[in-house]
Amino acid sequence: MTVRTIELPWPSQDLTPHAKGGKWPKIRATKQARALARAVALEKPRIKTVPDAVIFVEYWPKARRGDVHNMHGRMKAYIDGIADAMGCDDRGFRVDFPSVWAGNDPKGKVVFRVVEASNEAR
Repeated sequence: MTVRTIELPWPSQDLTPHAKGGKWPKIRATKQARALARAVALEKPRIKTVPDAVIFVEYWPKARRGDVHNMHGRMKAYIDGIADAMGCDDRGFRVDFPSVWAGNDPKGKVVFRVVEASNEAR
């Protein structure tokens, strides 16, 4: 079993599912977040193709404000980018979304721990 850590910047406010405004800011933010997650996941060591990966998520905001439960929707583009890097669909992923902030970070970040294990190991 291998665990691959992928650290990404705090997601854009435009990715909030209930964000106000037009559709284009969300479309642009989604494309950028997905491409960034794919690029980071492809960095050495390259992430393996595991269509049924288990992904643990940690939220490290700049300041503990806001509702941690609203973060789930903001992660979709990042998860899609990780799946793109793996060359598979994300429908088989088991994502563990946290119910509390992991801590604080001066810039804000999201940490994904991707467990690359075979079915036999689970």
